[in-house]
Amino acid sequence: MPASIRNVPLSDEDFEERLSYDDLEDGDYIADLIDVEDIEAQSTDNYGWGFVFQVKGLKIKSSVWLKGGGGWKVREVFNALGAPLAPGTDTSALNPNVLVGRRCVVTIKREPSRKDPSKTYTNISRHTPLVTESVPDFSDL
Repeated sequence: MPASIRNVPLSDEDFEERLSYDDLEDGDYIADLIDVEDIEAQSTDNYGWGFVFQVKGLKIKSSVWLKGGGGWKVREVFNALGAPLAPGTDTSALNPNVLVGRRCVVTIKREPSRKDPSKTYTNISRHTPLVTESVPDFSDL
C-alpha cells in the first residue's frame, strides 16, 4: 500500500544539517543527562534505569541494571554526575531523577549488534566526572 500524503509544517530548523550516530567516533564526549527512565529486561526479571544523555545533540541511553551485580555501574554513573555513592549504599533509596541536568564525560564505543553483526550501535562504555577545575601553570618557576 502506498504512503499517505501528509501536510507536515517544517521550520528552517528542521532543514538544518545534524550529526548522526555514525558521525560519533569512539572516544570521550561531554554529555548532559536529560532524562532517566525505568527499564526492565525482557528475558529476565532484572530492572534498572535508562540514563538518557545528550551528546552533540544526539540522545544516547546508558542502561544500568540494579540486580545481578550491576551496583558497580550504578555507582559509576552517580559518581560521574557528582553524587558519590559509598560502597554498600542501599539502591532502594536512590532517586536518579535528581541527577537530571547534570553533566559528565562519557566514553562512546561503537559495537556490533548482537542481532546483526554487520550493523553497529553506539554504546556508552564508561561515565567519568567532568573536571572543571583549572590546573595551575607553573611553567614560569
